[in-house]
Amino acid sequence: MGVKVSYDELGDLSTQLKNIVDEFENAGSRRRDLEDAVDRPYDKSELKDAAHDFEGRWDDRRKRLMENCKGVAEHVDSVIEGFKDFDVKAASKSESE
Repeated sequence: MGVKVSYDELGDLSTQLKNIVDEFENAGSRRRDLEDAVDRPYDKSELKDAAHDFEGRWDDRRKRLMENCKGVAEHVDSVIEGFKDFDVKAASKSESE
């Protein structure tokens, strides 16, 4: 039984995970944009305060998700490198036989 590995698909997965990490990293800088967009409808601050509270709670979760995505991307990159190394060694061994 063999293992089929698509380097293109794994590479795409790694790229997508890194894009997600970048998006999470940049999301924190847009926090103020949300609060400013909500503003104070009818001169009441409850909605803006709720947006502020949400962003504060989301910051913690976003950081955890970002770290998890980084870890998965690193594992995917390791799998790609591991299989490429195996392919090179297997090819050179079969050529020498």
